[in-house]
Order: sequence, then structure tokens, then C-alpha cells
Amino acid sequence: MIAVRYCSKSGNTEKVANLLGEKLGVQAASIEEPLPDKVDKLYLGGAVHGKMYSALRKYAEKIDPSQVGEVVMFGTSGGAFSIKTEFTKALTKSGVKISDHSLFLHGFAPKIKSELNDKQLEEVAALVEATK
Repeated sequence: MIAVRYCSKSGNTEKVANLLGEKLGVQAASIEEPLPDKVDKLYLGGAVHGKMYSALRKYAEKIDPSQVGEVVMFGTSGGAFSIKTEFTKALTKSGVKISDHSLFLHGFAPKIKSELNDKQLEEVAALVEATK
């Protein structure tokens, strides 16, 4: 069982989550949507707006390792920054296994819904292929 969850304010991370879901054959949903009873892989994403959203941090810290086998992190940002360090700390706090593979896409302007460029589309496809 695979699930995709995201926390998105501008819609950019949601767009990436929906693309991941499409490629994985599942419906992406907000972190507000409960997970099924057991998930082998959870693709979990957020964005940088100064720092990691507190709602995403709290969600990551409370993941039950008996419910989720592994988390694959993804995210978006306008610049070169990512939430990977904060994200890793929050997931480590929960005790859940973190995948060796992650994806943090850059070049999304805050408050502007950007389209994914060809390179970003390839990166999403590569993450799916690496984590199947």
C-alpha cells in the first residue's frame, strides 16, 4: 500500500504530490486526510516559506512506525533552500524509517502556481522509478 500526503499553501507542492500520485497510481491528499490502516510507503511533502510549516512538522513527528513502513520526502521551494534537514529531524523523532531517496524541487515562486519544467518532471519520474 502506497500513500501520498502533502502540506501546501500556494499549490506548488500539491501539484508535485498529484503528479507523484498519478505516477504511483494513488490519489494524493492533504495531511489532513487520515492514512489507511497500514502503508508500506508514504510519500510526504511540504514547502519552504522561511522554514518548514509547523503543521507538517507536527504531522511528521507523530507518524506511527507500526502504521508506516517508510517515508519518502519531497518538497518545493522558490530558491536553493529545502526543508530536508528539518523534515529529517521531525521524522527521526517519530522513529519511522526514512527512505534513502528524496526529491526537493526548486524554482517555484511563492504565491505563484508554477508549472513543472521538463527537468522537474524528469526528477519526479526518477524518484518514482527509484522508490517502486
